[in-house]
This record gives sequence, structure tokens and C-alpha cells, in this order.
Amino acid sequence: MLTEIIKEVRDTEEEAEEIKRRVQAEAREIVQKAERQAAEKLIQSISEAEAEGREIIAIAEKEAQKDVVPIQQRAEEDIARIRENAGVKQEEAVVMVMERIVKTDGHS
Repeated sequence: MLTEIIKEVRDTEEEAEEIKRRVQAEAREIVQKAERQAAEKLIQSISEAEAEGREIIAIAEKEAQKDVVPIQQRAEEDIARIRENAGVKQEEAVVMVMERIVKTDGHS
């Protein structure tokens, strides 16, 4: 009878060890699954943040372009005015040089 009790205790201890091993294995699996899910969520969050960042940049570029257009138009107008003035000045310079050449040589 004592041997039977000892055997039952040993069997119970072995069963407890087996349960403990299974629980530890399940706990490791749960932790690994949680880590995978956390990594996936992190990657997803990073992707979403990058997409949002690209969208913000695109909106900012469109807004900046609205400011650039009038500046470009004014610059083009200024360039046209400068070219026109340069053409007039060039003609005046040619006339002045021609007058000096004619006066210096005495020829017309």
C-alpha cells in the first residue's frame, strides 16, 4: 500500500511537471505571438506615418506653388521690361557712338 501511494505521488509529480512544461511552452507561444503582432502593428504604424508625411508634403508643395506662380509672373514681367529697356538703351548707345564717330572723323 505504501508503494502504491509513493507511485501515485510520483505519477502526480510527473503529471505536474508535464503540465508545467506545456504551460511554459504555451506561454512562450503567446509571448512570441504578441511580439509578432506588436512588430506588425509597428510596421503598419510606420507605413501609415510615412504615407501621411508624403501627403502633408504634397499639400505643402501645392500651397507653395500657389505662392510661386505670382512671383514667377512678376519675374517674367520684370525680365520683359528689362529687355525692352535694354533694347532702347542699346539703340541710344548706337546712336551716340555713331554721332561721336561722325563728329570725330568729320565724315558722315
